[in-house]
Amino acid sequence: MQKRFTGWFVVLVVFSTGLCWAAPSGQDAGPPSGAVLAPPPLAPDAAPAEAERPRSVLLLGDSLIATGFGDYLLARLEAHPTIRASRRARSSTGLARPDFFDWMAVGEEEVKRHQPDVVVVILGGNDGQSLLERDGKKPVHWGKPEWEDAYRQRIDSFASVLAAPGRKIVWLELPATGLKRFEQKLALIRGLQREVINSRPDARYVDTRSYFTDAKGKALLQARVEGFRKPMKLRMSDGVHFTIAGGRYFASKVYPEVLEALGLLQG
Repeated sequence: MQKRFTGWFVVLVVFSTGLCWAAPSGQDAGPPSGAVLAPPPLAPDAAPAEAERPRSVLLLGDSLIATGFGDYLLARLEAHPTIRASRRARSSTGLARPDFFDWMAVGEEEVKRHQPDVVVVILGGNDGQSLLERDGKKPVHWGKPEWEDAYRQRIDSFASVLAAPGRKIVWLELPATGLKRFEQKLALIRGLQREVINSRPDARYVDTRSYFTDAKGKALLQARVEGFRKPMKLRMSDGVHFTIAGGRYFASKVYPEVLEALGLLQG
């Protein structure tokens, strides 16, 4: 009898000290009756505030910004401890067709949203066509004498939409492609962009020709790229868009230009 009593006593002790009731589904289990609650743990230090990343860069452009080049440049800027970067891109767009994609409205919206210190722009590869107006007025046809003046005005209007006191615009020259017929159009577009942007005190036109041409002025097909052991092909089969290596190569060239515009030394 004594042994049986002792056994029941042991069982009761185990249950009274070690049993924990499950809470009903969807509820947290409460503390055992009479338990002393430990103070809640201190919250970890908050992530660095945006105020600690005071410089802001906005990337705007067509498929070149939308794909590898834009990806690498955005990532590299974001990796800088004092830079906050953002991007707005749309393939197959430019300043010629606001009925398809209105860069005037989008640009204004993006600079208001992000308040950038520097805006990086690459547009124009799709602009070798008639210029349409947002209000439905008669288009200005490609090849007509008045087209050049209309396009100059459009570039300047877009730059003015992006501008603000203290803000800088870095306008990237359309890279050389080596496609003869396409280059005939791009030569005119580049020239007008260079003329307008260089006339503005708040903007800088970045000549990219040396990045993509060899010593003889021919299109550069391959180059050494950081992260690759051997020279890599820069362009895709269309001769315009970049390979993965080409996008990284272009981004590595543009990155110092952005740092310079921000007044930062490359680390």
